[in-house]
Amino acid sequence: MSLESVVKTSLADGGWTRASAIDRSKDKLESVIRWLGWFDYSDRETIASMLGVSKDGQSAFFKRLEESGFLCSEKAPGIRKVIYSLGDAGFEYALMLLPEIDLKRRRRLPSWVSLVHTFSVQAAVIARLEKIESIKPEKTLKHLRAVRLPDAILKMNDGTTVALEVELNHKSSARVYNIFLSHLKNIRNNNYERVVYLFPNDSLCRLYREKYDQPRWPIYTAKAGSTRLVMNAQQSFDAEHVRGSGLFQFQTEDMYSL
Repeated sequence: MSLESVVKTSLADGGWTRASAIDRSKDKLESVIRWLGWFDYSDRETIASMLGVSKDGQSAFFKRLEESGFLCSEKAPGIRKVIYSLGDAGFEYALMLLPEIDLKRRRRLPSWVSLVHTFSVQAAVIARLEKIESIKPEKTLKHLRAVRLPDAILKMNDGTTVALEVELNHKSSARVYNIFLSHLKNIRNNNYERVVYLFPNDSLCRLYREKYDQPRWPIYTAKAGSTRLVMNAQQSFDAEHVRGSGLFQFQTEDMYSL
């Protein structure tokens, strides 16, 4: 059973039997293991939301997973926030559930900025679960060998494939345009059909939209032996055919917050 079907299936379906309860418990466990295999870190509120249950009624469930070694928890530095990741048993289980991913053990929490971003990506995916047929988070996309990997690729119920980009802060113009062009290349290579940019506020959304609306986009390349992007003074990209094509969408959305 896929994560999406677990989330969408009501506990009332088929009535209650001990066997069905055990099956649902196993599906619930596998959904959590798969989620943390995809995203590395999450918290109780996010996981409960993914499962479609109230976080207040899940204390015994999370305690059982920790005691069994499926989950481990850490306090995020500087804030009162418990962060979950895979425990030893959970990691071994994830290796079986997600053989297509080169899973690696995470020994320390990343920066809080990185955590907020991954939690925001998770929130964006959860907000669309009812419309999603399948999910491919960034970690599952390494085989694409693309210049730029989106935060996730979603296959929607209508069969279309959509890349998600969650932007919480403004990037330099060089990086923004470089990523725009990378998305166009990915679309041309049939990695997905369009990209949806999500922002926490209108001002940040407007900055990206203004760059997108320019009739010509500057082209930047990395200097040899450096990651620094330098504008090509001889060339630019004619973006007239991109505007109005529906390939890019920009919208604000409630993001993860403390």
